Amino acid sequence: MKQSKLSNHAKIWMLLGLFTVYVCLELSLNILLIDMYAQPIQAVFGEHRITAERLELFGRTLSGFGLALAVATFIPAKQFNLLIRDKSQKVTSNTTLTPKTARLINGIFRPLLLVIVWALIIPCLRIAVDGIVDTTSNDKKLGAVRAIVYKEAYLAETVAIEGFPQFDEIVSDPKRRDLMVALIPSLAYFSSGFNQLIESNLENMADQFLLNRQEEYFIKDAIPRIRQFDRTYKQELASYQKASKDYLEALKKENNYSLIERERVALQNKANDKINNHWKSYSQALLDADNYKKEVAEDSTNAIRKGYSSVKDDYFSSNCNSACRRQLKVDFAQYLTTLKYDTGESFGVYLTADDITVAKMLKSKYYLMAMFERGRINYIHRVYGIPEDMEYEEYNQSTQALKIALGQFKEQGVKVADNWSFNDERALHKAIEAKYKGRAKALWDEYRKSSRFAVAKPRIDRVGFARLPQVTQYAQKTLGSYYLAEFSPSISERKYKKLWLNKQDNISFIKMVTSTAATAAFSPGGSMFMLGKDAVKLAVIPPMSIAASLLAIFLLFIKLAVYLWPKNKGYLTLAMLAGILAFALPVGASITNKNAYHTMMGNFAKAFSTVDPFDKFFTVGFGYVLDIENGIFQTYRDLKVVRLVGKIIKYQPPHQADDSVNTPSEAIAVHDEHLLRSYDDFAYHWLSFLPKSLGLGEVIKPFDTNITVLKQDMNVGAYMGVRLENEKVAAVSMPNFMQNSDIGLLADQKFFYKPDVKGLVEEFSSNYDDPQYWLQLSQGNIGKQSLMQKLELNMAAYLNSNASTLALLNTLNNKGQNNLILLELERNKKYRCFVLGVVDAQMISDSINVNFFDYQELPKCKAVL
Repeated sequence: MKQSKLSNHAKIWMLLGLFTVYVCLELSLNILLIDMYAQPIQAVFGEHRITAERLELFGRTLSGFGLALAVATFIPAKQFNLLIRDKSQKVTSNTTLTPKTARLINGIFRPLLLVIVWALIIPCLRIAVDGIVDTTSNDKKLGAVRAIVYKEAYLAETVAIEGFPQFDEIVSDPKRRDLMVALIPSLAYFSSGFNQLIESNLENMADQFLLNRQEEYFIKDAIPRIRQFDRTYKQELASYQKASKDYLEALKKENNYSLIERERVALQNKANDKINNHWKSYSQALLDADNYKKEVAEDSTNAIRKGYSSVKDDYFSSNCNSACRRQLKVDFAQYLTTLKYDTGESFGVYLTADDITVAKMLKSKYYLMAMFERGRINYIHRVYGIPEDMEYEEYNQSTQALKIALGQFKEQGVKVADNWSFNDERALHKAIEAKYKGRAKALWDEYRKSSRFAVAKPRIDRVGFARLPQVTQYAQKTLGSYYLAEFSPSISERKYKKLWLNKQDNISFIKMVTSTAATAAFSPGGSMFMLGKDAVKLAVIPPMSIAASLLAIFLLFIKLAVYLWPKNKGYLTLAMLAGILAFALPVGASITNKNAYHTMMGNFAKAFSTVDPFDKFFTVGFGYVLDIENGIFQTYRDLKVVRLVGKIIKYQPPHQADDSVNTPSEAIAVHDEHLLRSYDDFAYHWLSFLPKSLGLGEVIKPFDTNITVLKQDMNVGAYMGVRLENEKVAAVSMPNFMQNSDIGLLADQKFFYKPDVKGLVEEFSSNYDDPQYWLQLSQGNIGKQSLMQKLELNMAAYLNSNASTLALLNTLNNKGQNNLILLELERNKKYRCFVLGVVDAQMISDSINVNFFDYQELPKCKAVL
């Protein structure tokens, strides 16, 4: 009995521990989710895109487990009678469970149900989000896109709501900013008042925001490009000016006798000066040879003197014969001749064996000093090439003097015969003529080979050089999208930045998403269909994830309370006290704070939600939700368990210091994510029919190609979403871009009979007992199709019959370019073709940053519509 009580206590403590771990994991994922979605959109859909997907997957898995556990444990035991074959073991309302039945239900049926429900909830939560997204109206999608722009502007502190400073002050408060920024898209999506406020201020807000962003990106990206251009331009200009100067000088001397003769005289004078300077240097070196290296000879500790003393000892040794003595002299002479310092400088002497004097009469230093002087004189004669007995007059006519003169001529590019004499002035004149003959052209050819701009002609001034087409082309290439026709090499950075910013159409993106055809573009087949989906997901995922987590925690807490009530009320009291301490106190502190969100949102609702009572109620309620989440978020965001979960999913919030990531955790996360992702994708594919089957909408897959037809006046002519199968058009979806007009209303009315007898029979047999079917039949909606539906069918047939357009669609689909824009040239069905990638949240992030799309034109477009 005592052992049974201990077992029950251990079981309760284990349940409390597991529940605490589960709550910690749920809170960690929610906190990390808010941290993630509080960042700029280019981070969420850019560098952290994979991490965001991983976070969303693990969040669904964890919340799915909690919800599945609640479902499996809340189902009454009587419901499992269908699975029990033995009638005696079936559960009745008046009897307790037999041990066998209890083991069967709690040991097999409930765990099996838990696994099945868990496996279904993981993909179903994803399907539910996609179902909500795809059933969202186009106006709502447009509002979600506006909310993204507002979030970016709000995060950059470039937007203010007039008369409501409390809302704008939050972004400057690091403790309150992240939660508000993360849930701005959700507030704008669910609150019509907030959405209308964004819509009314969107242009001014976006204009200022984009302008600031563009200036930031210009300084970061364009200024280095401009400076790179300036460096190259200055180098090329200096090179051109030098080459032009050399060319003109060479051209002048090419056939000018007097200039060549003047250069001959100057060149010969230089040669004579160099010959004389060589003799003067030689003479001075001989004078300096006296007492050469005296300090080395006098230093008794010097290695050379020690070496000489060693040679003397060996020389006078009784064991050394004449050959030995001769070899000692040779070796010592070679040692001094080849001796060099650590710097590589030679010792500066040249000695032979005959120059080595060895005797016992005097100290070593005297012999060394004499040897250094003789060696130095020998060295000077060899280096200068002048024999010891040569006089100055003889030297001037020597081969050494001629060699010096020829070297001087060669340095100046003048070549004469090796046997040239100083008196042969005519030969030197002809050599200079030969130097300049064709030199001007050779110099210019050499310049053009080494120059980037390779200017064809010399004599162009600075202004002409700056206007060269080569300079313009290099500027266009270097500056890229930042190039303007007004750019010039002399323009200042400040002036060019101002010009570039003034040229930007900062409202072009806003006009795109708020044009008359914008709502149709978010429909299936519209060019911004994926953009609308991503924007709505950004608004829907955070509140749905938070709601699923809190619901799972609440249900499991209720189940834990139900379990503990009959078992041990002390543990129930402990669990409730822990819940109050962990949740009620932080939430209560957040709600009663003077800066509480519900107070701010209440004031906001009074000012901006005056028409719709529900919207006012929702806005205030949203403030309380923010307070609840804020209490949890601020209290637990820095816990170690949050950091640990962040490491596992490979995400580190910006406010956390750098920590080393444990390799085992990463490996586990990668392995588990691969298996989990594979299952999630597989189950999603097979269960995506559920929303349509349950009448809750339809999960729409992306189209293979989206076509946008623009008229000559740049107005939208049509949107088309094309699905391809086996290189043929399987279906075409055409949103009604005129839906807000009378013509658009007529285009959606079913006026045309649909000759599909088989389909009508199947539809009748499936719905003959459905009153709604008979109502539609009486209204004439059965067996008919609208103008838009008829256009879709006809367009699919037309595209399949047009070989060139069909080939173009297949080629683009194979390249992953699924957005085709056709710009009408004339009213003869000819178009200019442009291709884009997927217009999704990543592209909206890029457009917010630099305000242009990376499109390319197809040079040989054969599309015909």
